[in-house]
This record gives sequence, structure tokens and C-alpha cells, in this order.
Amino acid sequence: MNTENRQEKAALAEARQSRIAQIQEALLDWHDITKKLGYVPLFEQFSATAAERDVQHRLALEEARQIKAQGFGALRLAQAQGGSGVTLPELFFVVRDLARADPNIAHIFRNHFFAVEQHLAAPDTPFAARLLPQVADGKTLGVAFNELTGEPAGAVGRTPGTQLEKDATQPGWRISGTKIYSTGNLYADYLLASVSDPDSAAVKQFFVSTQAEGVRLDDDWHGFGQKLTGSGTTVFDRVYVAPEDLFDTPPRPTVNTPHGPRVLFGFTFHQVYLTTIITGVIDRILADALALVGKRTRNYYHGLTELPAQEPEIQSTIGRIAAWRGAAIASTDRAIHALDHAWQHRNTPDAYEASRLSTLAASEAKVVVDETAATLASLLIDVASGSGVSTQAALDRHWRNIKVIASHNPRIYKERVLGDHYLNGTDLPTGAFF
Repeated sequence: MNTENRQEKAALAEARQSRIAQIQEALLDWHDITKKLGYVPLFEQFSATAAERDVQHRLALEEARQIKAQGFGALRLAQAQGGSGVTLPELFFVVRDLARADPNIAHIFRNHFFAVEQHLAAPDTPFAARLLPQVADGKTLGVAFNELTGEPAGAVGRTPGTQLEKDATQPGWRISGTKIYSTGNLYADYLLASVSDPDSAAVKQFFVSTQAEGVRLDDDWHGFGQKLTGSGTTVFDRVYVAPEDLFDTPPRPTVNTPHGPRVLFGFTFHQVYLTTIITGVIDRILADALALVGKRTRNYYHGLTELPAQEPEIQSTIGRIAAWRGAAIASTDRAIHALDHAWQHRNTPDAYEASRLSTLAASEAKVVVDETAATLASLLIDVASGSGVSTQAALDRHWRNIKVIASHNPRIYKERVLGDHYLNGTDLPTGAFF
């Protein structure tokens, strides 16, 4: 081959690589709202160090500090309130991009954003007046509601064992108790926690700084995935709560329908948020698959081509990952927009039907995404081959994280509820998980 032919071949190869890069960049581009908010450099940094954090079990304390400093917690507050004024769908699109970078960091803020949504819906209450200015000031919220009571998981109306005790020396209360599954609390500035009043039997909520004397946050979460979410134990040891920081629990919204009063589905936000995180992991699976195959320069001797990128079976598997990713995102985006519609119609005659359709869309998305995502995580190892099993690369974290996120609300229960509703018209549950 003469010099001219070699130069021509090299130019063609360079043009081909440029075209491949353009295709892959367009396929996996950050969302417009993520770019507008200026988060791309930060998310790329989180992405580059995610595997290392997982392997070293290094909490994302610095990463959480950085994203909070850039106004992440106040995304949903109006600009006049000190926030970014993003829409609800835009919030989820940013969360998906963050989950692509590191699903642990995205998961940290789930309870924060639900609390913000809950109080934005009732901005004139004393509780909202206490909480929302802190959010505008860059502070984030955790929750401490779950206890080992022996009651069914997610049941509504549970009475916490943690009780109010009047302070003997000053107005206010002393509170002691232990809460479990405290996702994100290690990273939060304030906590919303449940407590029962022994005099009235009412369930209250109190607002307390994570730095308050007697508050202890234990990193004792031992899940095999989402290991860095701070989902451990929260302990209150005679924590002082001032009278102005004890509130009535926000009531469940109830609306009149032709069939009588109905409670709106109050926990759909949580489910859409978790499913959105999993779609972010799917994005990362596709990105990792493309990068791994693109770097492989050696095929198996019994393959059909010299390079893995030209191997028909590898191409087919990449095609399946990309196609299933598209289906998972479409199903989740449908749920996101259904939730947004329900949010916007919560004070209209259509509130219940919008809420019902929203939780149905969220349930269907969960069934599709949970199973699909776990399969795609396994396919990633198939295309990576032996080079994909390094403990330092931690590609197995995708499967582990998916399964742990999905376990918050097992898919097999959702499938049965959906089938019973569609076959027999059975009302959907209105407690947690819906």
C-alpha cells in the first residue's frame, strides 16, 4: 500500500470515528434543562468517580455539598421564592441525568423533593412557612417516619412508638425514638419526623436540625446496592423541639366524586422518582456498553469478525439495549406527565380521575422498567466480556443498584394489583407505594 492510499484509509477511519462519536453523543446527550441549569460539568465529574465511590464505600458528602451549593434543592421553588422555577417534568429529567451520573446521589434527594412538593401545594400553612424558606436558603430535608412496629409495610395510619414528652424546664418537648430506612438523612440539613402525642393520640410531625443535640445519624445501611444513600438509622435521644417546630401532620387530600369522597393517591411522586432513577441507570448501561465495545480491539477466535464492534451478536445486543432503553424512558415519561397532569388538576372536579390515571401510569412504568433494567444490566456484562468483570470498574453496581431501588415496592405485587383492577374493577390501594 502506497503512502497516498494509507493516508486515504486513515482519513476514512478518522471520519468514521467522528461519525460514531456524533451518533453516540446525540443518543446520550444531557437533557436541555440540565444544560440550562449548568449542571453538566458537575454531573460529568460525579459520573467519572461513581465506580470509585462504590468500591471504596465513600459517602458522597462532598458531591452532595457541591450540588446543594448550586441550588439543586430549590429547583421547584419559583424564582421569586429563591428557586429555579423548573416544571415538575423538568425536575424528573434533571434527576434522570443525575442518576445516570450516580444513582446514589439522585436517590439522596427523593424525600426532600417530595416534602417540597407537599408544602408547595399548601404554601400558606405554618409548616410550609417554616420549611420553604430553609429550602430557598439552600438547605435540604430528610424524613424519619419508619419504625420497627410490626405493622404491614406502607400501611396508612400507623402510630409511631416515638412519643412527645413535655420538657420540664422550658416550653417545648423532648423526643426520643429510633427510625429506620432514613434515606438521605446523612446528607440533610433538617429532618421532618413523626411522633405521637400520648394525650390526644394524634400523630404529629416535628422539624429539627440534623446538627441538634441528641440527633444521631448512623450509616448502618447494609444493602448490596445504593450503598451510599445514607439509608440507615436515625436516633433521637431526648432531642429538644420548640413549640413552633411541632406541627399537625398534613392531611391526605380528599375530593368528592360521583361515588362519594375519595382520597387522592398521595405517594405516586415517590414511585415515579424511583423509576426515573432506574432509567438513569439504564442510560449509563448503554453508555458503558458503547464505550466498552468501542475500546475492545480483540475478538474471540471463533467470532465472525476481527473487531467486537463488527460482531453481529454484539451489534444485536447493543441494539436491544438501546431499543429497550427507549421503551423504558417512554413508559416513564408517560408516568411523569400523568403525575404532572394530576398535580395541576388536584383542585378541580377531575382531581380523583387524574390521580388514579397517574398512579396507574406509574405502576405500569415500574413493571416495565424494573424487569427490563435488570436484564439490560446483565447484557452489559455480555458485551463487555472478560474485560467487564473488574471490581474496580464495578459494572455490577448497575444491577445491584437497580434491584435495590426496585425492592422499595416489589414489582410482583404491583402486577397483581394492576391485573385485579383491570379485570375486576378493584379499587387501587391508597397507602404508600401508590
